Amino acid sequence: MDWTNVAVASITVAGTLGGGIVTQVFAIRSKRIDAQAQRDNRAEELRELTRKEASDEKRSVYASLNTAAHSCRAAIRHYLDEKCGGRPADLAKFESAQAALRDSYSRAQMVVSDRALDFASEVNRCLDIGHRAALEIDENDAAAVAALYRYVDVTLGSAVRLLRRAIREDLGIEPDVDADLDGRLIELRATRREFATRHA
Repeated sequence: MDWTNVAVASITVAGTLGGGIVTQVFAIRSKRIDAQAQRDNRAEELRELTRKEASDEKRSVYASLNTAAHSCRAAIRHYLDEKCGGRPADLAKFESAQAALRDSYSRAQMVVSDRALDFASEVNRCLDIGHRAALEIDENDAAAVAALYRYVDVTLGSAVRLLRRAIREDLGIEPDVDADLDGRLIELRATRREFATRHA
């Protein structure tokens, strides 16, 4: 009987200790799983925050570039109106708009997609040519003045609108189904080269 009692007692003690150990092992495993889940959640939150910050930065850069392109075109037109209208031209304001475009374009080069950068680069070149032509225009040459006004109003107007469409596409805002952005970019490049060649 004594050996039976000892055996039963041993089994009971072993079961109690074993149960405690098993419980402890499961508790530790559960804590590890919870800790890993928390780490995964924090990592996902950090990735999401990084994506949001990158998206916000991209939108900010695009907004700045779009505004600078519009302002630069308007400044060229205004400078041309002053210069050809016999009024003193505000060179400081004119150059300030060009400097703002350069700064915005420089920031955009670090952020935008390669496709959007193709559009931004071409529009930047178009505006640069318009800027130089306005500086160098002989206001007494009626044909040159008319050609430059046409370039500013038509070509640069189209260029700025095309940039806006390309930006919207890159941000995931779909353009109209009939928008042939690549074809318009090719046309804009050809127009810019033709104007530059004629007025070199």
